[in-house]
Amino acid sequence: MQFLPKTCSQTPSAKVTVLMKRGTKLFVLFLAGFLFSSCGQKSAGLQEAAIAPDTMLFENGVKFLEKNQFIKARLSFQTLINTYPDSEHTPASFLSIADSFYHEGGATNLLQAEAQYKDFIIFYPTHEIADDAQMKIAAVNVKLMRGPGRDSTYALKAERELENFLQKYPESELAPTAWEFLWEVQENLAQGIQGVGDFYFSRNSHLASESRYKSVLESYPDYSRLDQTLFRLSRSLENLGRIEEASVYYSRVVSEYPFSEFASNAEQRLILLEKPVPPVDPVAAAKNEANLRPGNGFSLMAPLRGMKEIFTGREDPYKVAQRRAEERKEQEESSHPKENSAQTDSQSNGK
Repeated sequence: MQFLPKTCSQTPSAKVTVLMKRGTKLFVLFLAGFLFSSCGQKSAGLQEAAIAPDTMLFENGVKFLEKNQFIKARLSFQTLINTYPDSEHTPASFLSIADSFYHEGGATNLLQAEAQYKDFIIFYPTHEIADDAQMKIAAVNVKLMRGPGRDSTYALKAERELENFLQKYPESELAPTAWEFLWEVQENLAQGIQGVGDFYFSRNSHLASESRYKSVLESYPDYSRLDQTLFRLSRSLENLGRIEEASVYYSRVVSEYPFSEFASNAEQRLILLEKPVPPVDPVAAAKNEANLRPGNGFSLMAPLRGMKEIFTGREDPYKVAQRRAEERKEQEESSHPKENSAQTDSQSNGK
C-alpha cells in the first residue's frame, strides 16, 4: 500500500483552511513583534521627554500669567505650592501669585498682592528676590497714594515700606530708586502738611499754622520748599509777638536759602526787627539748592524725569525701579570699560 503525505490526502478545501491558519499565526506573531518594538520606542521617547509635574504646573502658571489669565495662573501656582511644597519652583510660585494680583490692578487686588508679598518675605526672608518683594510692597502703596492735602494713609505706608526696604536691603540694585521714591513720597506728605499750615496762616490762625510748619521742619528737613515753610513760620511767630524766635527762622532763610525768593524779605524783616543779618552758610546753601535742582547722574534727586508719570498712575513704580537699575549698571560698565575687559581676560585665561 502506498502512503501519501497527510496534506495530499486532504481535500482542497481542508488544505486551504490549514494554510490560512498557518498564515494567521505568522501574521499575529509579526504584528506582536512590531507593536512591542514600537511601544518600546514610544516608551523610551516619553521617558526622555517627560516633564516633572511641578515644572509643568509652574510653566503653565507662567503662560497663563503672560496671557493675563490671572485666575488660571493663581490656580496653577497654588496647586504647585500645595502639592509640592519642597519644589524648587515653590518660592517663585508664591511670588507669582502676588504678581498676578499686582498686574490685575485695582485697590482690592493691590492690597491682596501686598499681603502676599509680605507673606513671601516672612517665609523666604533671605531669598535672592526678597528685595523685589519689598520694593513691590512699596510700589503698591505708591500706586494707591493720593495727592498732597488728601488722605495720606497710603503715602505714610509708602514712606514706611520704602524706609524698610532701605534698612533691609541697602546694597540692592533697587536701593537708589528707593531713595528717589522716598524723597517724592515725603514731598507729597510735606506739601500736605504745608497746605494745612497755609490755610490757617491765611486766616490768621497763627498758633495752628505754627504747629503745622514746625511739623514739616521736624519730619521733612529735605523738603524742597522749606524756605517757604521757614518764612511763614517766622511770620506766624512774629504775629504772635514771639520776636526772638521769629528772628531765628528769618536768619535761617537768609543764611541757608540765599537763592530763595523769600531771602530778601527775610533780610528786611530782620533789619526792621533790629536783629543781625547772618552771612550765607555755603555748605547748607549748597545742600538745600541740591534739593531744588536735579544733579548729574543717578544722585538722590537726579532721575525725576518720570516721577510725574509714576505718581499720577501712568507708569508702574516697580518697572521704573528695574529700568533704572539696568541703566545704572550700563552706566557703570561704560564708565569702566578697561576694568571689565581685564576681568573678562582673566576669566578666559583661568579657563
